Amino acid sequence: MARAVFAFLAFTSGSFEGAIIRDMRLANALHRRGHKVVIYWMMDHNRQLVDKGIRQRILCRGTRYQFNRPSAIADFVGRVFFWLPPRMRSEFAQRHPDYIDRLMGNLCRSICDGGESDGGLVSRLIGYMQRDGVTHLLPTFAMICPFVLAAKKRGTHPFEYLVTFQGEEIFANYAQRLGRLEEYHQRLREVVEGSPWPGVAVSRDYVKRLSEEMGIDASRLRPIYPGIELPGNAGPPPFEVLKPKFPHLNRDLPIVTYIGRQDSEKGIDLLLYAAKILQTRGINMQLVVCGGTSFGQRYRDVVKHIAEHLRLNIHHRRRIPGEMRDALYAYSRCIVYPSIHREPFGMVAAEAMSHGTPVIVPDHGGITEVIESEGRAAGLTFRAWDSLSLAEQLQRMLTDDALYRTLAANARSMAADFTVDRMTDAVLEHVGVR
Repeated sequence: MARAVFAFLAFTSGSFEGAIIRDMRLANALHRRGHKVVIYWMMDHNRQLVDKGIRQRILCRGTRYQFNRPSAIADFVGRVFFWLPPRMRSEFAQRHPDYIDRLMGNLCRSICDGGESDGGLVSRLIGYMQRDGVTHLLPTFAMICPFVLAAKKRGTHPFEYLVTFQGEEIFANYAQRLGRLEEYHQRLREVVEGSPWPGVAVSRDYVKRLSEEMGIDASRLRPIYPGIELPGNAGPPPFEVLKPKFPHLNRDLPIVTYIGRQDSEKGIDLLLYAAKILQTRGINMQLVVCGGTSFGQRYRDVVKHIAEHLRLNIHHRRRIPGEMRDALYAYSRCIVYPSIHREPFGMVAAEAMSHGTPVIVPDHGGITEVIESEGRAAGLTFRAWDSLSLAEQLQRMLTDDALYRTLAANARSMAADFTVDRMTDAVLEHVGVR
């Protein structure tokens, strides 16, 4: 039997979203196991996430969807944009959220119209797969699978595809704005039925949500958790690593940290309100908020203005280097992920736990599956959307040393359930590849 060739149809804004990190970790793991792997980028790319030796191609650029109909000319012109350094492209996207909104809305319109609504993209995808001998196509999001199903229906190149769900309801918001939400859900049901394998959902709760909200048959879904890379045995980076970005952090005061996308569904404002409540109670802590954005910097600006209005002195930064991120995980009293979104999973929570750091998360969504298992816990939950409840749990974490030690003691062993190797093993078993 011919060896499998895996292609990842990687949809990204260029930011380091959990979904693209998950998929590139899987791609790297497959490559390290000796499989041939290629990456087809859509919209933007994150080449630095990919191991050397993995071929990468650009399938399309975001400019392709700047008009109501997909434009190959605009896609070609977008090559100029790609000559800019990644930081400059990210800055442009963050300062022009209308650009992101327009391309996402038009892409969603094309998806609702069906995969063949962008026949040129489908043809290019088939050409790439023929050139690379692809047998298994793994799109980052289910929402781009209508193009994949259209390629399969043409029958000019034999391949199969695996549908992975890890954030589709965010894209559904664009379909709702277009008044085409049910069509969007119908396309997702079609792509699941068109694959020989059940779709992958990144938690048990997400299986339930996809069934309830999108009408996808739960028997056609299987939960496979994303994987994290566990820290080595060398110990945490020195605290001084934080000084270039956080010169005023004091190691002797408790640090409470949010790490992740600074977009509206992440609920960072809830954490600010909770911090203010604790400030009025005389509980001392240092609050760090950092991370990139996927939908422009509007919400990041809102976070800044709320903090100023509440007279909270927060340490507020954009995306930070990996070593600095590891240091924040290691030296924080806890990581708080206050999302107002029913999170499919909680990669930040799992990563924090791998450093022995407890977390605080909402009480619904797949993120609770990360911090609680078989009677053990590595964190606390608060009532979703409730700043007072968050404040109460944060106060417990800061003041109850016995509780903190118990949660911290569980953290590393529980995080070990979410490794890249476990994820890779589960995906290969799922698609019948050794």
